[in-house]
Amino acid sequence: MGKDKGFRKINELVAALAEAERALRDSTLGLEGLATACDNARELYERLVVLRHKAREAALHAGGGPSAAPPAPTERNAPPPAPASIRLDTRPPEQLPGQTSLIDAIEEAMPKDEKAEVSKTKAGARKSRGTDLAKSISLDHKFWFTAELFNGDRSAYDKAMEQLGAAADLAEARRFVEKEVQAKLKKPADPEALATFKELLERHFSS
Repeated sequence: MGKDKGFRKINELVAALAEAERALRDSTLGLEGLATACDNARELYERLVVLRHKAREAALHAGGGPSAAPPAPTERNAPPPAPASIRLDTRPPEQLPGQTSLIDAIEEAMPKDEKAEVSKTKAGARKSRGTDLAKSISLDHKFWFTAELFNGDRSAYDKAMEQLGAAADLAEARRFVEKEVQAKLKKPADPEALATFKELLERHFSS
């Protein structure tokens, strides 16, 4: 199997995977072939996710809602934006103004040396949490955010996630979104996508 990294149609990906499956049955699929098969399977999955989004979007625009039977999707080179109706409720639990948690109250009563140790532990937890930010976003949302908030540029999305993952806190992450994401959009941000993206950040940094 060749390493063609150009655009391939779905039937070409299916054919390549069928070839890999035959080689696997014949015990002739080497390590390189297995790695190529994994790449092809991943690309096929991502392509099908895009087509599913297109089908749902077409159904919504037709007025039938998400449950309506969508028309058969067609594949195109450019990935389309995911429908704004697909939304994960990531809002953090509401907290009353001025409410003090039990953990905060216990920490306030600790000796200074124990407080310092708790602060160090929290800092380590924030760092670990930041590196896991990109992994916490589903593939569906990744396509949606890339299309609506990063001008369809997956590379820009990946770089932004690295920066946001390294942010010290939610305030720094919000400033980055305003200056490096919203300010660089070629068209006004989709309100639903932007709100969901910010809610994911809030949930991530408050966990």
